[in-house]
Amino acid sequence: MVSSTDERVQTIRMDNLGFQDPHRNSKKLDQSIIVNTESHPLYINQTHVVVPRWRRSHHTDPMAMLEEQYPSEDYDYEYMECGPSPPADHIHNPYYESYEEVPTHELSVQICHDTIRNNLVEHMKASSGKHHYFDDIESKRIVLENLEESFKGANKFEISICFLWAAFLKRWDLLDGILKLGAQLNYYEPNQGLSALHLTAFSSCIPGTQFLIAQGSDVNAIYKWYSPLHCAAFGDSPETAMILLNNGARVQARTNSPTYSNESALHCAVRANAVACVRLFTVEGADVGEVEFSGISPIHLAAELGHPQCLKIMLETKGVNVNARTKEKEQTPLHLAAEGGNAECIDILLDREADANVKNYRLQTPLHLAARAQSYDSVELLLVKGKANPNVPDCDKRISLHAAVGKTARSYDIIEVLVRHQADVNAKDQFGYTPLHMAALNELSQCVEKLLYHGADVTAKSKYGNTALGIIIRKTPASLVMVRQKLDQAITLHRHPESSNREVELKLDFRSILQHCHPREISFLNTFVDEGQKEILLHPLCSAFLYLKWEKIRKYYIARMLFCFIFVLSLSLYVLTALAHNCYNHGKNMNDTQPQNVIELCEKKSMMGHMLRNNPFVIEMQWFALVGITCCEILRKVYGIAGYPSVRQYLSHPENIIEWAVITSVFVISFVYTGRTYTWQNHVGAFAVLFGWTNLMLMVGQLPVFGPYVAMYTRVQKEFAKLLLAYSCLLIGFTISFCVIFPDSSTFANPFIGLITVMVMMSGELSLDLLVDDDPEDPPFLLEISAQVTYIMFLLFVTVILMNLLVGIAVHDIQGLQKTAGLSKLVRQTKLISYIELALFNGYLPRYLLNLLHWTALVSPKAYRVVLNVKPLNPGEKRLPKDILEAAYEIAKRGTMYGQGAAQNSFKMNNNNIMEDLSGLYDIGDSAAITPLHNKVDRNADMIDALGKEIRELRLVLNKNMKLLEQYTVVHRKNSVKTANTS
Repeated sequence: MVSSTDERVQTIRMDNLGFQDPHRNSKKLDQSIIVNTESHPLYINQTHVVVPRWRRSHHTDPMAMLEEQYPSEDYDYEYMECGPSPPADHIHNPYYESYEEVPTHELSVQICHDTIRNNLVEHMKASSGKHHYFDDIESKRIVLENLEESFKGANKFEISICFLWAAFLKRWDLLDGILKLGAQLNYYEPNQGLSALHLTAFSSCIPGTQFLIAQGSDVNAIYKWYSPLHCAAFGDSPETAMILLNNGARVQARTNSPTYSNESALHCAVRANAVACVRLFTVEGADVGEVEFSGISPIHLAAELGHPQCLKIMLETKGVNVNARTKEKEQTPLHLAAEGGNAECIDILLDREADANVKNYRLQTPLHLAARAQSYDSVELLLVKGKANPNVPDCDKRISLHAAVGKTARSYDIIEVLVRHQADVNAKDQFGYTPLHMAALNELSQCVEKLLYHGADVTAKSKYGNTALGIIIRKTPASLVMVRQKLDQAITLHRHPESSNREVELKLDFRSILQHCHPREISFLNTFVDEGQKEILLHPLCSAFLYLKWEKIRKYYIARMLFCFIFVLSLSLYVLTALAHNCYNHGKNMNDTQPQNVIELCEKKSMMGHMLRNNPFVIEMQWFALVGITCCEILRKVYGIAGYPSVRQYLSHPENIIEWAVITSVFVISFVYTGRTYTWQNHVGAFAVLFGWTNLMLMVGQLPVFGPYVAMYTRVQKEFAKLLLAYSCLLIGFTISFCVIFPDSSTFANPFIGLITVMVMMSGELSLDLLVDDDPEDPPFLLEISAQVTYIMFLLFVTVILMNLLVGIAVHDIQGLQKTAGLSKLVRQTKLISYIELALFNGYLPRYLLNLLHWTALVSPKAYRVVLNVKPLNPGEKRLPKDILEAAYEIAKRGTMYGQGAAQNSFKMNNNNIMEDLSGLYDIGDSAAITPLHNKVDRNADMIDALGKEIRELRLVLNKNMKLLEQYTVVHRKNSVKTANTS
């Protein structure tokens, strides 16, 4: 049954396109799929035999064909096609391509006891020899006395192979006898080319080696790959190696192995970690630093394989270059030791003054490779003992901290030691990725938290626009707790030592917000808003910073609003005078082109109209003034374009499109082209004025004071648009019905006017004139009834139900906005400040203007001005709002109580304050100080309770430690008793 199943499996493999001849150019599968036909009966597959063939003619993916024809156990359903999945987080040219993985077979010893045994056994089978000879020789059933009898009937191949077997098993006593039976002295097995001398040298058989040399075996013979001296090195046989050397073996002989070509006997000894042979060959003059032939010296090899004893012996040679490089990758022994995480070899090399900052062909230092190998001891040795620079970039501009962010738990410790030695946590590679990006992409939450704790920038963006915060939110959202903890730790309480009443002060340290955001100070908070984490703005530290930032920067926004108001007002005056009232054309006596029935608006009995008609140059000066203001607006808009990363993002803001439309309209409605104005310019001017004032409304709505009202207005707009779209069919139906029922009414003369009338009727402007007609020629009775029924239906379904529904939705949305009014205000404030900073600090202003902007628009123009001290309990404190002070004070009190941020400082401060307060108790001699005394006693009692709680916790910890020590003592005594009884 098993064989039949195997045959079916093999048949399936041979028929499949993915399992064809490997020498052909057909596409191969990444992995083999073995189909168990027992679990898939043939009668099930036979009903679908045509389908796989059809798919084979249309598809070229063998994996898909196999999965379709022979589904796996968990392939019992089909996936729904609901569109493509979102793209995965992508890193162009992934980081791991920079570090080649060394195949394990290239670092293993190819000649060992089991390999030789298997080769000889297979050689005997291939020669159709009898295997019992091997067993008899190994069990010593064949001795010299019965040798001839035992090999009766054996052919020459069996005798020669048994000759090799005896040499391998150190049965030197049989070698002479087997030779006399016809064995060939220089016979070798075909796989690795090992003769009897090779095998005795490997097995450290001194008598056998001496015998074979005496019989004339060539001590430098290389039948295929290795010489006898190489085999002695692989077998760690210094005695046979010495015999070979004394008989003319060359210590510099090279191997012909396809894996280890052109390697000396010293290389082979290092690969086998044959310490005695390494010492022997070194004494005999082997070159420990030679890289000319194999491309890698024995010192490199020992460092790479992690053989410290061999490395130490070879480094004792005089004149050795400890910083020698390999041919191919230009790596020093320190590189190779670091790549393998061989800390002991690194220590030895550093003792020999190896350069810890030397670079290989990819500009990587040993620290890069040690960090990538996740070897904590190696990294620490290179940093402490080797004085390695952790900020050296490689060819991809990646430092060792990038390499440390791997996929194991050791990354956490390695990051800690690198940061402790001033590694730059915000270093970017050539693609803009920081170590924080890499840690988040690898879903290493501990590494992310460690980097955040040490000041990693969450706002850092790659060249592809991926922020570190965005990746953290998707990959390790739990790590965001560290951000909030850092914000909490930035709020602390302390008492001012110089204050007479020792008033409590609240210290707000904005370093965590401003650390990487100069000069665009709001970018930290704006990144959180853009990534959907706007709740961070409710933290007292963020709210306080927003309040202070708005106090500094609001003057620029108010100035912009005033300028925009002047611009729109000037545009409105020009449109009203020159276009709407047609004063310019009448002033230029261009009445002949106007229709006779058009009323001359400019000739109204008003002083202004008379003045404009008689002095048309006033309108001309008005337009030129408008053009001057417009040019200033154009300069402002062009300067603002440089602050956006792309044109697409610039056009994504509606206010930019509106402003450019209004600016363009100024030149469209001018009279300078033909010396007069036209009617079509009135329409352009009307829309320009509407857009200008609408844009001004949006600007006013961005102010924190008026923001909620504009937000309510825009929300109701959106809901009304959706409601109108949902019930548009109903309105169209009523419009056409009214056009049919009231054909003589001017309000329903055509469907377009009728739709406008229906929209007006929706608002409640209902008139019964449509139903009550004084015309004696009444319409037919049935048509009159239809009109009344349709009118009543419109009144109920549209005016009553639909409009009340709209009012209810608007009230519901407004209530929802009121619940989140505080957070929405902070979000709008953040976006507004970000927009202003984008316009102010795009880098194209002169240096003196930028310096002026820094001093007038930044909360912290200098790096040292990042701390604000306020008095939260003082009623006269006006620098921050009361709600922010109260929230910050609560966080600071929790931090003081639970030791968040500065437990030791809190403990010392409380202890000192208690002693100072107690020393002041005896200075009170009158009854007027009773109340302050009670307050001091209460405060001291609270402090004593806190200290007592800490003491109780310490006592519990000490008790647990004592129990552990007692258990350890009992176990140690039991082990001592067992040892004594055993001895």
